[in-house]
Amino acid sequence: EKTVVKNYGALVVLQALNYLLPLLIIPFLEGQLGLEKFGLVMLAQYLMVFCVVSTDFGFNLTATREISLIKSQNGDYSKIYFKVFWARMILLVVVFVILMAVVFSFDRFSQNWAVYLLSYGVVIGQAIFPVWFFQGIEKMRLITIINVLAKVIFTVLLFLFITGPEDFINVPIFNSIGFITAGIISFIISLKYVSWQWPDFKGTKAFYKESFQVFSSNVASQISVAANGLILGYFAGDAAVGIYSAFEKLILAAKNMYVPIFQALYPYMSRKNLMEKRAMMRKLIPIIAGIGFLGYAIIYFLGDWIIEFLYKDQRIIENSDLFRVLGLIAVFSGLSMLFNVLYA
Repeated sequence: EKTVVKNYGALVVLQALNYLLPLLIIPFLEGQLGLEKFGLVMLAQYLMVFCVVSTDFGFNLTATREISLIKSQNGDYSKIYFKVFWARMILLVVVFVILMAVVFSFDRFSQNWAVYLLSYGVVIGQAIFPVWFFQGIEKMRLITIINVLAKVIFTVLLFLFITGPEDFINVPIFNSIGFITAGIISFIISLKYVSWQWPDFKGTKAFYKESFQVFSSNVASQISVAANGLILGYFAGDAAVGIYSAFEKLILAAKNMYVPIFQALYPYMSRKNLMEKRAMMRKLIPIIAGIGFLGYAIIYFLGDWIIEFLYKDQRIIENSDLFRVLGLIAVFSGLSMLFNVLYA
């Protein structure tokens, strides 16, 4: 229980940045790049969401649980660590090939192919960053420090070098630099806990099958968010994506307020039996629901003021009602994550 509290405290610091930085970065990019170029950059990020989920392949839950169980038995992490690592490296190549095939198959994407290519650095950084491992061994403060470093690098580079619409190509470059830097540092640190192993996938069919089931669930949950931006971008243009992203990124920051709770509790809950999980769920449901309704109340009553304060483009301000509609995500996503993550 003490470890859960410590990990939660570390994750709260990280998520505080996840709240504050979008309030700085998104309005800054919208103001410097203009709505169209801002929308293009966001369109590439929505496409990367599917790439990240695909390379993760559900290991964020299945591998975390396995590592947590090994920790409770004082076992060796090496075997499961490298089964996940090499699987993700293979997926990284496969997903990149699929991404390039998609980009160059549609004129809507191929016209700005470099944006999507350079944005893939985010996927690389996420793939080599073993968040699942540090979460399993309950060393969340390490994740916090490394993630803060990545976000600071990205933010500083943006404010130094993004001065107009012509600099839009630098946004995915800087974003990729931040994620890859964090990924390399975390990977090097994680090697202190394991012994190097070359690929060996024998006897892991059941583990990969279970991971695929989690992956399928994760893809389905991301469709409701990322697919909206992709569909808008393909049929309505970059400006429409810019308007939608201006609201959705703020909602995503609000949605992330649940993440520290679930990430800190997951290793602890994975070691509990069904009855103990049910008892914990009965305590958590009203808390999570209360947080969600409080967040939506803020969005509903202060939505217009928030949008007018953050954004300059009149087209965004005129569509502020969309912000209230999207705010409902903050209510229901917490309960959805509660059952899908902790009770699964």
